[in-house]
Amino acid sequence: MAEEEQQETKKSGGKGLIITLVVVVVLMLIGIGVLTFFLLTKDGSDGHAKSEDSQQVVEHAEESIEVPPTYKHYDPPEPGSAPEYFAMEPFVVNFKGEGQAKFLAVTLKFMSYYPQVIADMEHYRPILRNDVTALLRIQTYSEMNKDDGPDILRQRILEKAREVLEKHKIYPALLEDVYFERFVMQ
Repeated sequence: MAEEEQQETKKSGGKGLIITLVVVVVLMLIGIGVLTFFLLTKDGSDGHAKSEDSQQVVEHAEESIEVPPTYKHYDPPEPGSAPEYFAMEPFVVNFKGEGQAKFLAVTLKFMSYYPQVIADMEHYRPILRNDVTALLRIQTYSEMNKDDGPDILRQRILEKAREVLEKHKIYPALLEDVYFERFVMQ
């Protein structure tokens, strides 16, 4: 009889410990969630301030740089406006795979805070597509397989697109960046 009471006490004591641990873990998860929420909310407001600051720098840089009269002039973007994106159709090209990969598939978007630049880029889509395709075909597997390979390619694509815009009298610095939505070597 005494042994049975001791076993029941051990069993119920173990259950109580498990319940206590579960409650503590749940409370910790809730605390972490609340802390994460506040940190993300704080970072989100700082992120908007940073993007506005960088936008002001772009506007400020444009005001301080004399743009030749041969370039098309655009109205500055509204303060706090979101960037605009120019999406290109997916590129699938044969590239110098060096025996490893033979195809490079890339989907990309160009970014600018000037909506008029994005609208004007539509007129040059075939030229951009041709020049980016030519650039993708000369890439090598060993270059693209490096850690910074895709970033170097992004910079080359941005430079190529800026050259196209400059040829057509659009100030190249208004095109700020290019982003990969997909990057696959196969």
